[in-house]
Amino acid sequence: MNIDEFCTKELGITDPQLLHDWQSSGKIKHVQKGEIIQNIGDIDSQVHILMDGLLRGFFFDLNGKEITDCFGFIPGTPVMSCLGLSMPTPLCIEALETSTLLMIPLDVIQTLLETNLEMNRLYNRLLHTALMMHWQSKIMLAQHGAPQRYQWFLEQFPGLIDRVTHKHIASFLGMSPVSLSRIRKAIREQGMENA
Repeated sequence: MNIDEFCTKELGITDPQLLHDWQSSGKIKHVQKGEIIQNIGDIDSQVHILMDGLLRGFFFDLNGKEITDCFGFIPGTPVMSCLGLSMPTPLCIEALETSTLLMIPLDVIQTLLETNLEMNRLYNRLLHTALMMHWQSKIMLAQHGAPQRYQWFLEQFPGLIDRVTHKHIASFLGMSPVSLSRIRKAIREQGMENA
């Protein structure tokens, strides 16, 4: 899929000038499984958008243990924190599968945000979607038990149970891998999960 097709199909861009600007300044980058795309503290000169693949955002707790914060698996997902375009990232972003990214220079995005209404709408829509998912996960962690968090994960992240290590899923859901294994076994025994 080329940049124009991707922008039209996955991002819903219709403005011919915006498509032209993204096509002329964008580059497609392929990353390998295990590759770190961003490190904590990076200020990237490129905005990365997931075209295909699977990514994980994580940070470290006080003891240096990795805490999985998010997964990127939907084409069109920006590969960044929602703190701001030119802010240092609080997360490491890792490719969990061979993945393809669209890279647009940050200065191009910033100029388009000042000059193009459709770019503003796209930015706001993507930011809103990311913020809603982030709050949903925080509410699930704070207000629901482990079995409900796991069921929520299955509904909100279809198919990821077979693509992501259970260690990363357990970390994302705020439980140990042993607890996750027990919950999965109990749900399978009740016939409520196909995993």
